[in-house]
Amino acid sequence: MTTPLNDLLARVPSLDGPDAAYRHTVVGETIVVSDPADPEYSLTAELDGAAHTFRLTEVKPAQPTGPRRFDAGGIYNAAKRNALRGHMPQRRTVKENLLAFLERAGWKRAR
Repeated sequence: MTTPLNDLLARVPSLDGPDAAYRHTVVGETIVVSDPADPEYSLTAELDGAAHTFRLTEVKPAQPTGPRRFDAGGIYNAAKRNALRGHMPQRRTVKENLLAFLERAGWKRAR
């Protein structure tokens, strides 16, 4: 059984935990996931209430252009390791959690 659009949107705040780095917000018939620490990143689920489908759009920060710079120590450099810790895997987890939330509610991903 598919959860109606209004009920689904009412459940969105339950995706935010007390210590969650990402925020889930309802804007019209869309769910927007944002990272307050990185305003360039967002994940949007556009919902079609009639068809009970959704379309995901992910906006990532621009990658730096130009020649690549290699620092001594590469990934083994402690400063780099600390900067990378948990950021990208967190985004993947947030996306997987949103997908699971929508699929448990009976919604299908539009391709």
